[in-house]
Amino acid sequence: MNESTLARLAGALADRYRFERELGQGGMATVYLAHDLKHDRDVAIKVLHPDLGAALGGDRFLAEIKTTAKLQHAHILPLLDSGDAGGLLYYVMPVVTGETLRARLERERQLPIAEAVRIAREVASALDYAHRQGIVHRDIKPENILLHDGQAMVADFGIALAVQTAGGQRMTQTGLSLGTPQYMSPEQAMGEKQIDARSDIYALAAVTYEMLAGEAPFTGPSVQAIVARVMTEEPRGLGAQRKSVPAGVEAAVLRALEKLPADRFATAAEYRAALDADAHLTTSAAGRRTVGRAPWPKVRTLAVSGIALAAAALAVGWLIGRGAPQDAGASPSVHLTLDVDVQTPDLLRFGVSPTGDVFAFESDAGIVVRDAGQREFRVLPGTRGGESPSFSPDGDWIAFNVDGRLRKVGVRGGSAIALVAGDSVLAGRSHWGADGQIVFEGGGGLYLISPDGGMPRRLANVANATSPRLLPDGSGVLFVDTKSGSRLMLYDLARDTAFTVLEESSEGQYVENGYIIYGHPAGGLFAIKFDRSSRKVVGAPIPLVGDLEPAGSVTPFDVSHNGVLVYRAGIEPQSRLLIQDPSGKRDTIPIAPRILSYVRFSPDGRLLAITEGSARGTNRHTSLYYLSTGSLAQFTFEGGGHAPVWSPDGRHIAFTAESGDSEAEDLFVQPIDRSTPAVRVARLRGDQHASAWPDDTTLVFSDGGSPRNLRAAADVRMVNPGVKDGAARAFLDAQWAESDVAVSPDGRFAAYTSDESGALEIYVRPFPRAATGDRWKVSASGGHRPRWQPDGRAVLFRGIDDKTIHRVEVRTSQGVAIGVQRTVLAADGLGSGWDIDPRTGRIAVAQTVTAQSARIIAVLNWPEMLRRRAARP
Repeated sequence: MNESTLARLAGALADRYRFERELGQGGMATVYLAHDLKHDRDVAIKVLHPDLGAALGGDRFLAEIKTTAKLQHAHILPLLDSGDAGGLLYYVMPVVTGETLRARLERERQLPIAEAVRIAREVASALDYAHRQGIVHRDIKPENILLHDGQAMVADFGIALAVQTAGGQRMTQTGLSLGTPQYMSPEQAMGEKQIDARSDIYALAAVTYEMLAGEAPFTGPSVQAIVARVMTEEPRGLGAQRKSVPAGVEAAVLRALEKLPADRFATAAEYRAALDADAHLTTSAAGRRTVGRAPWPKVRTLAVSGIALAAAALAVGWLIGRGAPQDAGASPSVHLTLDVDVQTPDLLRFGVSPTGDVFAFESDAGIVVRDAGQREFRVLPGTRGGESPSFSPDGDWIAFNVDGRLRKVGVRGGSAIALVAGDSVLAGRSHWGADGQIVFEGGGGLYLISPDGGMPRRLANVANATSPRLLPDGSGVLFVDTKSGSRLMLYDLARDTAFTVLEESSEGQYVENGYIIYGHPAGGLFAIKFDRSSRKVVGAPIPLVGDLEPAGSVTPFDVSHNGVLVYRAGIEPQSRLLIQDPSGKRDTIPIAPRILSYVRFSPDGRLLAITEGSARGTNRHTSLYYLSTGSLAQFTFEGGGHAPVWSPDGRHIAFTAESGDSEAEDLFVQPIDRSTPAVRVARLRGDQHASAWPDDTTLVFSDGGSPRNLRAAADVRMVNPGVKDGAARAFLDAQWAESDVAVSPDGRFAAYTSDESGALEIYVRPFPRAATGDRWKVSASGGHRPRWQPDGRAVLFRGIDDKTIHRVEVRTSQGVAIGVQRTVLAADGLGSGWDIDPRTGRIAVAQTVTAQSARIIAVLNWPEMLRRRAARP
């Protein structure tokens, strides 16, 4: 900060502070020693750099920073004051008589083990306190840990979040990166929008590692190199670098450094306890290297932006540039997001070069290509309106069609060249096979043509084909037969015959490891073994992506020769939580928009259990929102977790999550304080969930349907929630689908959704009588996810128009009498996640605030992911 700026600051604050001297500068601010005139004390004043302050705006920044001023903890440096001095944003802290942890590490490099552990435990205590207030630091590093009389104090708590929240997308204008690469968690390095407490735990573990080993777990000559190592490498064992480090301490640090947040400690308090808990951790030398390790995380859809995006793109190039892994079993599969926002996900198609280092996309400007490790796209000349790009075996050319004309163009430039002689055949999607031939669809049929062009050969007896892909040796073509619906067929070029491979597929490709990769029309990407000699698939499908990917099918996809799988992943709309009381007054819950799929009030109405995300796995989890304090805490971790249902006493939650022994999802129960592990109470046959917990011995859940039989009708069963893997008994079991049971407050009746009439409607029947009991349709024009009014006199349900919630009076004193249907809430973009407060009758419902989009995911060394999943029982 120059002298004129300092003079302006000092003049604006002359009645409150006397500036003494500059103490130092950092990435966000300059720090000054000043004297507080009113309280006659020395203080440290941090002043945001002027360009950053201008980008943020004073009112928004100061509104956000108020939250951090409420933190009061022995190991948190308090915030004394903040303000806007003539456009210069500042905040005031006490002067600490001591030094930063960074200064001490620069002087000593390594700390005594006992002291390093003590400092880490003190910082963990501060983090745990702040996390319980709903505040995440986001920038834990040695520079932000002050040593005052030997005790650790965390500075700048919540400042990074205040900057990010106030600045939004304007952050990229300042060139500021929130977080320091050596201490950033993988999800923070990739620019994920939702960062939780486990990112702070990772950063603290990285600091602990440096205090013990003398360097951070990942270092490098540049930000990009460090981020690449953070995302792809495992840290060296501490015991190998410093033999005196206890095995228990090492195990705790390595677990906190896990790539996947779900594999770390759930809270900073758990990490703090583990640092001292040698007794129950592995103590052997081998244990030092293995405790807490887990496979690379499953597919994650990350929104990447700004500097983190550049780092991620460079990391893709760094990884792909290493070529095909020499030992597939030794290298993890890595999932990264390419920076292509797809607002029209059904239109965009793409291709990846055989070596996996160049990507091609459709765009309004034409076919564009991007080299791995680069952010820039190059538009290939003569390709405007081009579709369906496909690389040649040597990666030098791209085949595409424009206005039905099949052409090719050089990847490094040059004119586009027509391939089909004359205008006799209008081309659609094409595929350039590894043997050099090009197959393309045209007029419902399939054609083969040489890359040199000429007259194409039409394949006999093929009339309703799309999405063709040549086998690697050129002996056949996989395609989808649209006449049969979506049947995957294989055309034998030597015999001019086609036969069925799979009954349902949106696109399929045979790869050299003997598998067919295919997309399911209802969503999901799978691999299945294919026996070329018998022409039959072998074994069960293996999911490569979530069973049901949001935003529809994940196709198109493409596979490179050296193990890069690229596919399109849907991003569902983000929502806010709308609250309406019985009088009709509305408000919104003050949390940032997120993907919401389930909402449940606790029995006392004080908490909301909400499911964030919709993709399978740890991307989808349930959090608890405390209505009185406005804090949000993640509840489910391992295996994801969704569709929460509260126990009658509010002390437990039932939820659906992945089992540890398979890819399947099952039903679990866990105390809300997580004092004991989750217990599986029922195995599910499909992607279903619990819906009601009317008494201590009855948990009602929907069951049925699966990725392999998506048309299977769901039914409703009941299980004792207190029995592990208990035996389920049927409640509703018919040839039509029935789900989402809600039990009346008196326990005598159940409202549920059924398609018995051919459309989703709401029915009421006695409970817990079996399927032979009477039933009454209560909805007038469709509906789903019913809930009972707290007094049991009415059923409310969500309309099928995404805009309404309706109420129908249901009198059950003598039989069942149905009243008139009335609309109690109407708003655009209502999600299916909603609930009624059983205490007050207020309604909480998810409301869409952002549009659906899609992004492109690149999976490096995908055969390793397939190998691991195929090996599971």
